Amino acid sequence: MRRFIYVFLALCGLIAGLGVQSMTPAFATDVSGDAGPIAKSAGQKWALKSLANGKYVSVEMNDTGADEWRMRARSSTVGSWERFTLHTNHFAKTISLRSEATGYFATAEFTDAGEREGMLRARGANLGSWQQYEPSWSAPPAGAPAGSYGVTLKSVADGYADRYWAAGDDGTLRATAASPGTWGRFVLEPVPGGATLPPAGPTAAHSLNVMTWNVCADHNANCGWSADRPGYAEFNEQIRARLADPVAHEMPDVIFFQEFCEKYAKHVEEMLEQATQRGWDVRFAPIHNRLNGPLLQKQCAMGPAPDNVDRGSFGVAIAVPDENTFYERYDFTSPPDKEQRTALCAAIPSRAVMACTAHLSAGRGYDDNTGEWRTKQAKELRNLAAKWEAKGYRPVFGGDLNVVPPVPEATEGEGGPSTVLMPVYDRYLECSQLGDPDAPRSGAPTSNANSQGKPMHKIDYIFAPKTARFTRCAVSATSGKSDHWTLYGTVALPAA
Repeated sequence: MRRFIYVFLALCGLIAGLGVQSMTPAFATDVSGDAGPIAKSAGQKWALKSLANGKYVSVEMNDTGADEWRMRARSSTVGSWERFTLHTNHFAKTISLRSEATGYFATAEFTDAGEREGMLRARGANLGSWQQYEPSWSAPPAGAPAGSYGVTLKSVADGYADRYWAAGDDGTLRATAASPGTWGRFVLEPVPGGATLPPAGPTAAHSLNVMTWNVCADHNANCGWSADRPGYAEFNEQIRARLADPVAHEMPDVIFFQEFCEKYAKHVEEMLEQATQRGWDVRFAPIHNRLNGPLLQKQCAMGPAPDNVDRGSFGVAIAVPDENTFYERYDFTSPPDKEQRTALCAAIPSRAVMACTAHLSAGRGYDDNTGEWRTKQAKELRNLAAKWEAKGYRPVFGGDLNVVPPVPEATEGEGGPSTVLMPVYDRYLECSQLGDPDAPRSGAPTSNANSQGKPMHKIDYIFAPKTARFTRCAVSATSGKSDHWTLYGTVALPAA
């Protein structure tokens, strides 16, 4: 699909909080300038099929004027115009559909008159009330693909609530029906995706520089970002300043990010290429919310005022050399009423390395008070790494695992229980152990600043196979605009 740059910031002046009014018309060939950045995501794609006529909903990009980008159930196949991602900013109580083709959200345009009143068009730049719908989930019809959901969608917009999506005789979708009826019932079908895993290696013995940093980019007043969240320039500036490790001052080959906003991926990739004069590929995977239905991508808080731009989904990201063609998301078993945590892996075939970034559930007072869920997630992380070993790749993985190491022992209030990561240490070597698998399972602290502004607990990690060894492991001198310090490791990998 040809990529056209659409400067959508002018639209944002019409957006305030959840109230989104009618938008300035755009040319029919325009798409969101974010269509490129969001293509870097490993989020699940979905197709929406009308149960009334058996047709898939398409975004009609060749229409003009008032019909531009309207959504109609009249396609027999699924292509880019029929693919959507699912989002929420109300913990799965509402759902929003973002078009892969336009990069924009499905919007019910209530101020249009006559037959166009409530017409659904894929041109919402932010998740305002016109882009949010209350779902009612049901079992899919017989014969639907595995993982499908039956659904009806009801508007939650102020003054236009209780209006359901329905398809007209020509398939045009409008949010005007008083009840779902026959034409307001749909099935969401997961769209298969993913590339083929290339063969690994062979490769000579070499070293790999790895960096991991929880960038605290969503919405945290303790991290020092402008308006509690960064813009693109501020975000890139902070990452660029922390690229060189504090020991050898070498640039990383792989970077793990956590608490990352989706639409930063392409911006960070371009910055890394400029800073290192090497090709990079930055990929993103969302953390989800779920409530009686499918996983919905959690949105990052809107960007700093005055622009209030949508920054995409919230999750993890990984930066690897641009030879990468294979990446895969893994969703951890998580508490059902909390964030559904995620890992993301990307292949570096020339080095026979599978690099994986992860973010486990948080501790006391958040989403895993006792460590029950992190215990499950740590075993899943170990098994994920072992899966890549079985396919001929050396796993190098880590991130913000939200638990302290086994030594020294820590109480629950200090981030424990500290036995959570024992299965991972039993099979893999951690950065702080350098070249000795029998070294203490401890390490320099990376988070939780004390009154002197120094970190108190180690909760960030880099692991590698025990056939390798770490030659360097260091923590940054400051946390920058985050509540985590950056962890750097250099791992010497044998020939493969």
